[in-house]
Amino acid sequence: MGVLYFVWTFWCFFITFLVYLFFLPLNLVLVFCLGQYGRDIFVRYHHYIGKILLFLYGMIKVVKGHFPISNKQPCIYIANHKSYLDVIIIASLVSQNIKYLGKAEVFKWPLFGFFAKYSGQIPVQREDKQSRNKAYESMKQSLGEGFSIVLFPEGGWRNNGDENYPNPYGYETNSMLNPFRNGAFRLAIETKVPIIPIALLNAGEKFSSKTMRIIPGKLFVYVFDAIHVIGNEDPFKLNKKCYDMICEKLINKVL
Repeated sequence: MGVLYFVWTFWCFFITFLVYLFFLPLNLVLVFCLGQYGRDIFVRYHHYIGKILLFLYGMIKVVKGHFPISNKQPCIYIANHKSYLDVIIIASLVSQNIKYLGKAEVFKWPLFGFFAKYSGQIPVQREDKQSRNKAYESMKQSLGEGFSIVLFPEGGWRNNGDENYPNPYGYETNSMLNPFRNGAFRLAIETKVPIIPIALLNAGEKFSSKTMRIIPGKLFVYVFDAIHVIGNEDPFKLNKKCYDMICEKLINKVL
């Protein structure tokens, strides 16, 4: 089985490269010939690239909860993050114009960095306060322009159980889910944009960032009700509420 998984993983990486390479000429036309209109199209059709990649990986989404997402209003999607699959899954779920907050290093990757940069995704160096502030303002601007934002609020926290990096918000956490940063919740309250939590139940098992092994099969996803804010909520309480919702699904593994 180990050899088969190795071969399948190689196939998945190879086909991913080919898919992005195939769409490169179209992306160049959209970005450099059609201006902002082309960039908007660029962002939107990544929904279909996500669907294509999951199909080629031999993965089938099993989605429960409040889906499909028909709300055209900008919103903030938050999800747990344990796998490189996470971005692809969410892209395949959401057909709205969306932008991701992502690590600045990704924007330097060959080919994939081009897609990230010119589709208007938002880079952040999490340990740099100036970079975080710039990313926050970029997200506010994007929401105002009608884009939805995707964040993985675990980003940058050390693993649970490390006493040198305690949870700064004080609520009880589980080893399956690192504490959430507060930025997504401050952003929702400040802009009065709803938050939609998403629990990705087994993406880390299907594509582990530790072993880099890809296993075909079913991907279980739960989409929660939108949480509407009116602008005077406590970001810490909103943080804990979303954390508890996602964590419960990860623990129970039941859709």
